[in-house]
Amino acid sequence: MISRLLPAILLLILVLLAALSFWQNQPARAPSPAHEDNGSRRAPDYVVENFSAARMGEDGAARHMLIGKSMVHYPEDDTTDVEKPHFIGTESGKPAVQITADEARMSAKGENIYLIGNVKVLRNAGKGRGETIMTTSLLHLIPDDDIAKTNKPVVISETNATMKAVGMEMNNRTNVTRLLSQVRVVHDKRR
Repeated sequence: MISRLLPAILLLILVLLAALSFWQNQPARAPSPAHEDNGSRRAPDYVVENFSAARMGEDGAARHMLIGKSMVHYPEDDTTDVEKPHFIGTESGKPAVQITADEARMSAKGENIYLIGNVKVLRNAGKGRGETIMTTSLLHLIPDDDIAKTNKPVVISETNATMKAVGMEMNNRTNVTRLLSQVRVVHDKRR
């Protein structure tokens, strides 16, 4: 079940990279003081507010969409921060997936993406499976290795079960998901 969430999360990575391409084509404006780090010498070179970016398939249909309150790029370390990211993945033949968080931080070339604060992954019901919801406070994505992990508490809810753990590692290449510690599963046949 968790291994099925990783492709959706990896889609987020692709959308974030597509959004960066979209964002680079937008007119630049002076950053507002609200986007500057307090006391830091780090200053953004681009800011895009209330944006949406879509990645289209070969058939012209939208496959992934990233919506956010703001996207800020820092040239000193070539990183990007996204405020209130909302990713929507609609891959043909698969249930839609939505991922939200308070913020996302992406490294220079997208090697590491951190979804921070109130991270929620929602996979719609489809093909005999109910809706799946995963929540955590931090999700670290390593797209080149197809890995998503956290050392924080995670809750995974499906129609008949709720799983709780502290720490999780998902490897999409091996389809192995490990819940690392304090694992509890509650199965409810009445749901």
